[in-house]
Amino acid sequence: YDFEGSALSHILDVLAYNTYYTAFNTNMVVNELFLDSATLRDNVVRIAKQLGYTPKSVTAPQTEISFQVNFTGSYPSFVTLKAGTGFQATFDDTPYRFVTLQDQKVNVNSGVANFYNVEVREGSLIRNSYTVDTSLENQRFILDNANVDTNTIEVRIYQSENSTSYQLYQQESDILDVDQYSKVFFVDETEDERYEVLFGDGVFGRALENGEFIEIQYLISNGTAANDVQNFTFSGVLEDDK
Repeated sequence: YDFEGSALSHILDVLAYNTYYTAFNTNMVVNELFLDSATLRDNVVRIAKQLGYTPKSVTAPQTEISFQVNFTGSYPSFVTLKAGTGFQATFDDTPYRFVTLQDQKVNVNSGVANFYNVEVREGSLIRNSYTVDTSLENQRFILDNANVDTNTIEVRIYQSENSTSYQLYQQESDILDVDQYSKVFFVDETEDERYEVLFGDGVFGRALENGEFIEIQYLISNGTAANDVQNFTFSGVLEDDK
């Protein structure tokens, strides 16, 4: 035991290294418990929730574009630019999509359809759907994608999956003006920068009923990367309406 290569010397080295790494890991874990020293977003979000604060999501760049569609020969009475389509753009050799969040319908006069100040946002329009199952103890409605612009979340509630009529729910950030009949939803950030949509419990906000069908539409965006785009190429889907 009294020479450098002895078994006891090796055991002491292992114990010393183990103590050092344990102390280092403990220090890193403790740092993640405080807002001032946390470095992982998930941990910062958890601490912020205790203060009643919801971190801001990605915000999609947006602009307004006016354009004209010319028809030759016979033409429809109306034409609709479908939601989720719009324009392509390239900035710093990176392609981006700018899309509408809602259908844009205009009249066709003398074979010409004029779209004025159509609001488009950078990103891809996504739809997730769920069926309410009250037999599940804790059913969650988590959006599948990161980089969600929470300002664009739209929630529609159908009586069933085959229904065509729906109720549009509004996003709320507090419960001061919410009662048991309010058709509202709340947004909460979970792990890995994904978001969960929460509904009322029958006291604060209307509770969902078994079998109801939920459709959630939202935009995922590259954020500020497309802020300086100036040139756009039309790539939308137009639908005729006789």
